[in-house]
Amino acid sequence: MDNLPGPAVTPTYPRIRRLDALWHTGERYLCGGLFLVMALMVFASVLTETFGNRREWLDLVLLLGVCVLAVRTRAVKPGETRWSWPVSLAVAAGAAALIAGAVYLYTDQFAGKIIPAQKLALVMMLWVALLGASMATYERSHLALEMGEKLWPARLVPYVKATSLALASAFCVAACYLAIELVLSQRHHRLKIDANEWLPTWLAFVIVPYAFAAMALRFLAQASTTATGTAAPIEERLPS
Repeated sequence: MDNLPGPAVTPTYPRIRRLDALWHTGERYLCGGLFLVMALMVFASVLTETFGNRREWLDLVLLLGVCVLAVRTRAVKPGETRWSWPVSLAVAAGAAALIAGAVYLYTDQFAGKIIPAQKLALVMMLWVALLGASMATYERSHLALEMGEKLWPARLVPYVKATSLALASAFCVAACYLAIELVLSQRHHRLKIDANEWLPTWLAFVIVPYAFAAMALRFLAQASTTATGTAAPIEERLPS
């Protein structure tokens, strides 16, 4: 009986909901792209720190061993013949030479740019975190104190939830106002990100007022649909 679908919910303001869904999709793509670039920059920084001034033959031997292990343990499709040892060694040696050459060229050409990359990665981390907060608000997976809802009669719970969402929206509005003041002040003083003189601080922090504004709108909309009983059912999520 638990698997039976619940009563159908007629969505209010379908065009606004559709626009919000598209907006959320854009946030997801932007957040994913930033996260990928940030991960690559951090990985490149680690390479520079580790191999910038290090030239050891032992590293090449270990790299060759890893490549040989990868070639010999790769999955073989049905009907495919596993490579012989000479072919495996040749492929592993070629892969090791390619990786070692790429690392050498990178560390030789960009060894002095590790600090700018780290600073820029921190800016991207801020953007990813705040975009994630905005997406969590859309998905209604943000942190909430649910224990207090059990203290109220069932008929009052929707109004208690709506009030808490409205208060959260008001807090986000106040935080958005302060964030706008911060961004305007940084723009007035023409501050720059350390080691990245091309990036002004106001542009790096413009994500802060955006995130609070998006969360304020979504919390307010959720307060309205919760109070009127028109909120869509929350999708059940299994723990990862």
